[in-house]
Amino acid sequence: ELEAKVEERTAKLSRANEELHREIIERENAEQKLRHSEAFLTEGQRISYTGSWSWDVSSGKATWSEEHYRIFGFDPERTEASFQLFMETVHPEDRQFIKQKLDEAIHERTGFDLEFRLALADGSVKHVQGVGRPVLGRSGEVDSYTGTTVDISERKRGEALFAGEKRLLEMIATGVALEQILNVLCQIIEEYRLGTLASVLLLRPDGVHLESIAGPRLPKGWRQEMEKLPIGPCAGSCGTAAYRGSAVIVSDIASDPLWDVPEHRAAALSHGLRASWSNPILSSEGRVLGTFCIYERETRSPNPHDLEVIEKATYLARVAIERDRAETDLRTSEEKYRDLINASPDAICAMDADGKCLLVNPAGVKLIGRPESELIGTSIAETYLPEERHLFKDRVDKLKAEGAFRFERKFLRKNGEIIPVEVSLSALRGRYYQAIIRDISQRKWREALLAGENRVLEMVAKGDSLAEILDKLCLLVEEQSSDVLASILLMDPNGKQLRHGAAPNLPKTYTEAIDGAFIGPAVGSCGTAAYRAEQVIVSDIAADPLWADFRDLALTHSLRACWSTPIFSSEGKVIGTFAMYYREPRSPSPREQETIKHITYLAGVAIQRKLAERARRESEAYLAEAQRLSHTGSWAWAPATGEIRYWSEETYRVLGFDPEPGPPRFETFFERLCPEDQVRVRDLFENAIRDKTDFETDYRVVRPGGAIGNIHAVGHPVCDEVGNLVEFVGTVIDITESKRAEEALRASEQVARGQVEALAQSLDVLATAPDPEKFIGQMLGTIGRLLSAQSVALWLFDESADSLILRSMVDGGKLVGPDPEHPFAKDPLFWKHNALIQELLFTAGPVVCDEWETDPRVNGEWADYLKRRGTKRFLAVPILVSGQVRGYIGIRHLDRGSYRPEEIELTQALAHQVMLALQLNEFAEQGRRAAVFEERNRMARDIHDTLAQGFTGVIVQLEAAEDAIACGCRKEADNHLHRAGELARQSLSEARRSVHALRPRALEEHNFWDALKGSIKNTTVGTALHATFEAQGKLPELPQPWQENLLHIGQEALTNTLKYAHARNFKTRLTYKAKELRLELRDDGDGFKVKDRHDGVGLRGMRERVEQMGGELEITSSGGKGTKITVLLPCNGQAIS
Repeated sequence: ELEAKVEERTAKLSRANEELHREIIERENAEQKLRHSEAFLTEGQRISYTGSWSWDVSSGKATWSEEHYRIFGFDPERTEASFQLFMETVHPEDRQFIKQKLDEAIHERTGFDLEFRLALADGSVKHVQGVGRPVLGRSGEVDSYTGTTVDISERKRGEALFAGEKRLLEMIATGVALEQILNVLCQIIEEYRLGTLASVLLLRPDGVHLESIAGPRLPKGWRQEMEKLPIGPCAGSCGTAAYRGSAVIVSDIASDPLWDVPEHRAAALSHGLRASWSNPILSSEGRVLGTFCIYERETRSPNPHDLEVIEKATYLARVAIERDRAETDLRTSEEKYRDLINASPDAICAMDADGKCLLVNPAGVKLIGRPESELIGTSIAETYLPEERHLFKDRVDKLKAEGAFRFERKFLRKNGEIIPVEVSLSALRGRYYQAIIRDISQRKWREALLAGENRVLEMVAKGDSLAEILDKLCLLVEEQSSDVLASILLMDPNGKQLRHGAAPNLPKTYTEAIDGAFIGPAVGSCGTAAYRAEQVIVSDIAADPLWADFRDLALTHSLRACWSTPIFSSEGKVIGTFAMYYREPRSPSPREQETIKHITYLAGVAIQRKLAERARRESEAYLAEAQRLSHTGSWAWAPATGEIRYWSEETYRVLGFDPEPGPPRFETFFERLCPEDQVRVRDLFENAIRDKTDFETDYRVVRPGGAIGNIHAVGHPVCDEVGNLVEFVGTVIDITESKRAEEALRASEQVARGQVEALAQSLDVLATAPDPEKFIGQMLGTIGRLLSAQSVALWLFDESADSLILRSMVDGGKLVGPDPEHPFAKDPLFWKHNALIQELLFTAGPVVCDEWETDPRVNGEWADYLKRRGTKRFLAVPILVSGQVRGYIGIRHLDRGSYRPEEIELTQALAHQVMLALQLNEFAEQGRRAAVFEERNRMARDIHDTLAQGFTGVIVQLEAAEDAIACGCRKEADNHLHRAGELARQSLSEARRSVHALRPRALEEHNFWDALKGSIKNTTVGTALHATFEAQGKLPELPQPWQENLLHIGQEALTNTLKYAHARNFKTRLTYKAKELRLELRDDGDGFKVKDRHDGVGLRGMRERVEQMGGELEITSSGGKGTKITVLLPCNGQAIS
């Protein structure tokens, strides 16, 4: 039993514990919701400036919300709320009222709703609305109150401003003194804008100084200081505003340059003034009457609401000042009030409760368009549009209820014209009302003009056609002004004629007649305006002399007035004219002049935009043409997407793509690259993308049809502001022709080097006096190697047998015996029937057969032989002795390109050497050993001194040309190639002259000194070697052999310098004194050790020539210090002892 009771007790405790736990959770949730609710309440109170409170009436204790503390200006952390604190904060003037109302509420056990003021600790005053509801005790008496307090300061200030405006108008209407009105105006502003100081200054009759007429809270010393300073461009805020006639906003007096007068700035700062916003008070005629100014004790700028208050105050001050001045002029008049409203630029009507007009000022008569006698007694509702007259009764009812308000409406004049107006309605004494009606058509016109301007600028921005834009401008003008016909003419590019731009409503026959008219000093309005570059106003076309030549045309189309204004570019150049035509004589109003100003500006923007677009298109066309001429294309590529964003037309052509579908995908383009280049180029692109760096490379593309194009590409990365790669831009250049030129140049250089190489070999062979047959074989082998020939054969004519005999033949680089199958071997007289051989004999020049199968000169047995041997091309070069064909060298190829001129020239040069070998052989056979030896040495020297030296010059010029091409200097390269050709021809000519033992051509025209200078200059021109010359004494007449020897010695010294010395300077000096001739040849090159010298053909030739003249040869040189060669000769022909 005990256990049962324990279990039962335990179960009850458990249930109680669970219920307790559930209650705790529910309480926590409730508390959390309460906290959220309190947070929302607090935020709502802050936003609505509403504080909540409770007040225990018996104890005086109170609780306030956070917003309530803020409204009363107390810190809730440091302040304990109480009824006593509340009463102490209430404005002293309102405390008795509040105490009385609260006592009545407690006594009557009712709530209360009171408006009163608070006097805060910082000296500021707030308007609040307090609402309380009673909480009754058991006895039925009030125990406490709960309620709210709302900050209504802003509303009160607004009401005060509105009431103040009404009060001012009443003061103005009732003739209160101007100074009192303006001081009240300042007080209203200061009460509305707490913390500000307001001031009104009047411009004195002298037009220079301002007089302080109102400023109730301004320090007296500052008001006196303001009157001292004359108005001007830097005369503080008020003085500058009066001087400019426009508003002046100074946010910081301490730093603004308008306050640069030291005494003026110092005085303002000493009175605690930090900011000053001044607005000129302008009369209805635009004259400065004075200024209205607001001062701040902290630096700050006005907000839009501040500016609106300033404008309102300035307007009221203007009305007051103008009324006062009108009243002063009409003080003796009995109708003071009427005179006041008559002075108003706005229409003012006084009316009764039914809206009937009792009084109207002249501005109202003018606005309505009816005489005053008609207006008195009529309802103002007649100025409403029929469909809007129901609004009249609503507004009268609202006026009766509110006392004053403002609105905009459409105003119907007697002539049917509808204009926009702004109406200010206010109640007067005795159920009468006043309406101030302001014509805002100017403002609405500006707004409409601005809207039209925006539409036009949108059309410009969208790229609409110029004709559409100009038409829109003309229509905009015609919408704003009645009876106008607008026109825009464009200046022709020749600057002498005007072309039709737009004139949507001018007669077409008229616009066609004036299209293309020349400008001039008397060419109507537009032609004259464009000529003078200034506006031309013609008020009556029928009488104005500017229209003498066009008067009939205009009058025929009923055009009587035309005002034309030039349209200028940003550089001040006339680009067109804007004209306004009328069908009646008239002159422009200020408003129409302003319209002209706006339209000409907009037309200028549109025309300049289109001119710029045209210039851009022309520039793009010029660029495209330049790219076409230079074979250069431009491109843009986004690596991230693989998109080729842009290709110029030339890029399509260079890379062989059709421009119609647009740029291809990157991979499509990449497939056009030669397979051998793709891996290299792809690696280059990937590295450039990874490193965001420029790249430059050459690659080959396979164009449609199989042609190979050589391309030079340059790319530059474009990154965004954070450094991310956006795209690559660059160029592609078709360098196919340049590559061909380079290959041709390299081939020419190769040929020249081959000539020198072959020449050197021949000289070495000649120097060792070999077997002539061996020498000929070597020469033929050299020809075959340099020309990659199948075979090279030397055929000679045997005059005794009248046959053609094979002297020597090289096949595959080896000497071989005669081919018995050759037609010439089978029949020694076969040559007489061979067209190629006959042509060679007749022309004594090379004969080329590029494709024997299509060459009519090759047929029969000769064609069969070439076919069996697999020959495709054939070259024959004659062997000439004394101008006679002694034989020829035949060169056969299996397959190759056409023979180049330089290859033929090389073969001819080597054929000459073969011819020399044949002559030497003949000399040997004739048994004149000594003479042959001497002649062979002479020929070796001559060959060395002509061909070797000449071809050295050729190589120098070709290397210079190669460098010029690499630098892109094509013209310079052409010059070097031209000089190389000239040197080669001169060398070949000298070699031929040497064969015939003739003196050099240069010595036939000059002495050896001039010939030597000319030779050195021709060889070194355009190279890095700088040559100088010096001569002392009068050169005696030298024997011809001496002159030839000295010329060749100088040429050999120059050749050695060019080939081996790497010198920068080469100096030649000739001295004659004491019957001794000295020739010095010096360079600043590498030099050499004289003791290690082994004379080659050149140096040996020098010594032999000096020994022949009985002179001495000195050679001095050392490593790195250059070389000097000195020749000493006796001038009497005797050897020097």
